[in-house]
Amino acid sequence: MPFARTDDRVRLYYEEHGRRGTPLVLAYGIGGNADMWDVNRDALAARHRLVLWEPRGHARSDSPGDPVRYSFQRWARDLEAVLDHLGIRKAHVGGLSLGAGIATRFALRFPLRVRSLIVTNSSSAAGLPLSVENLVMRARSIEITLTKGMDAMAEFAMAANPNLSERLAIEPAAREEFYEEYRRLSPIGYANSLRALLAMDHITDQLPRLRMPVLLIGGDRDPSLAPMKVMHRKVRGSKLAVLSPASHFGNRDQPEAWNRIVLDFLARCDRRTRG
Repeated sequence: MPFARTDDRVRLYYEEHGRRGTPLVLAYGIGGNADMWDVNRDALAARHRLVLWEPRGHARSDSPGDPVRYSFQRWARDLEAVLDHLGIRKAHVGGLSLGAGIATRFALRFPLRVRSLIVTNSSSAAGLPLSVENLVMRARSIEITLTKGMDAMAEFAMAANPNLSERLAIEPAAREEFYEEYRRLSPIGYANSLRALLAMDHITDQLPRLRMPVLLIGGDRDPSLAPMKVMHRKVRGSKLAVLSPASHFGNRDQPEAWNRIVLDFLARCDRRTRG
């Protein structure tokens, strides 16, 4: 399996698909993995050099035991390490949920390396404080992960997290998909990732600094749609598309529509660059 290595010697899993076109680098949401782009992968790779990567604490990447080694800024440096490892100077970057929150912070920190920013179903990209209900749910998730294991965590998430329950309302067969997702996680890696989410830096006031093209894609049944609308107001010239019916997992609920919106956006960005 291919890995990039960070300056603190953490191995980051990545995979490449397609070799033609401008680079497109994506990460999935918290607890997710690169395989959750399977419904988008072929369409994206047909036009772009597609790189899918897994941040520290997730699936095939390393999961350090020390929670101090996790933060959004650390994850942004992880993305930098993947780009450096692959010799990519400038790319379209983005992701879903946590992955988009990482990409947004990378774009703020390294704007010259970003062709465009793609934010899908993400409240962390907007950088607003988490609600009290979300704080309680995430703290309880850490406890369950470390004391009861990942199957129990999957069951709790499907019952208590609206991100998952709305997906199940649209696609009941996704239950097994969620079990598989959580079983691929290291408990300490997931717990430490949740701790970093709870300690999220609030970047909302920095969002107007984003000058690259920005695409926002939300789901009409996704709790993060409201924060994304805040981001849309903050980022001048950003484009917001809302999929329906779609949950927090909009790329999986509406893959054809998601692919079309993203590819059209990237084509416009690349034409503008060539012009």
